[in-house]
Amino acid sequence: MDVKTAFLNGSLNEDIYMDQPDGYLDATQPDYVCKLKRSLYGLKQSPRMWNQTIDGFMIKMGFKKCESDHCIYIKRDDQDMILVVLYVDDLILVSSNNELLKSTKMALSKRFEMTDLGELDYFLGMEIKNDRKTGMVTVQQTKFLKSVLTKFGMDNSKPVKTPQDPGLKLTKNMCEQECKHEDTMCNVPYRSAVGGIMYLMVATRPDLAAAVGSLSQFSSDPCPTHWQALKRVLRYLQADEL
Repeated sequence: MDVKTAFLNGSLNEDIYMDQPDGYLDATQPDYVCKLKRSLYGLKQSPRMWNQTIDGFMIKMGFKKCESDHCIYIKRDDQDMILVVLYVDDLILVSSNNELLKSTKMALSKRFEMTDLGELDYFLGMEIKNDRKTGMVTVQQTKFLKSVLTKFGMDNSKPVKTPQDPGLKLTKNMCEQECKHEDTMCNVPYRSAVGGIMYLMVATRPDLAAAVGSLSQFSSDPCPTHWQALKRVLRYLQADEL
């Protein structure tokens, strides 16, 4: 479920003023400013105020926050249970009871203007397929993977079978052994590429863990050899695209 203009629901706990907006200027009091009653998009306080608002409502409905992740809310009703996952203005609801699910959606929609997007099939770059016949849930990142390869110009690269060269051990000393590389590496998006493959690793690709762990050590001062090793990981991912 998606909350429409979520940040506008937050109440402010401090006085904030703004200039009169275009088209609303009071000719009799042109120097007046407007005092905000609620948060607006663009305010640094808005995300926090929205979180406090939705959090208070969830607690009021009888939900408890997960101790290890405060963006997960849990409610038990006899033998049934419902979970609500909150990510900014998106909510994922899962329940063992359809009636409990419907009543929770209704309560949320009554308090906030929301859109029910139906069964979850895409979230944070992950494609989710729920096969009710087999009881299997499949999570993929095909679109995100393709965007990573395209972003770093590796979408037409020659694929390899392993993410790392077994005969190469990456070290910081490589930077000292190679010729001065600052000029050649200053525009190389090394850290951005590490971040891209790291998200793949965390979400759906644990087979990248060793490579990401090694490559991330050199994010502050990579050399051409490190960059080539990172591109090998992208070539390994390219094999999944073929």
